[in-house]
Amino acid sequence: MLAAGRAGITFPSFVGKTVPGEEQPLHRLVDRAKQDTNRAAAIKTCDDVWGDCSGSGLECDEYPFSSTYERAAAGGDSPTRRYSSRLIDAADNGAGGTMILAVYTQNRILGGDPFYVTITP
Repeated sequence: MLAAGRAGITFPSFVGKTVPGEEQPLHRLVDRAKQDTNRAAAIKTCDDVWGDCSGSGLECDEYPFSSTYERAAAGGDSPTRRYSSRLIDAADNGAGGTMILAVYTQNRILGGDPFYVTITP
């Protein structure tokens, strides 16, 4: 997750960037096609910054999660894009996705439901 005040140094990068989730709620998205579109937008950002990572053991991770309406693809190409993409270990990325699904299930967060993310150091 992004530490408060550090969003401006994530990719895509621009001055004054903020991301939702801590002070503004995220909303669960269950539409798989929209989740896939989000992942493609995040991967494009990773490819633009770090190049093709195929075979490296790294994957592009995004925040807010692809399973939220506030996802990477939500902002299109406007400078208001409020997401972060970064290469991380593929196993860690998969484990993170599994954890997010468990949070949704355990807390009965359904499609469209709002939720917050607490960022801790």
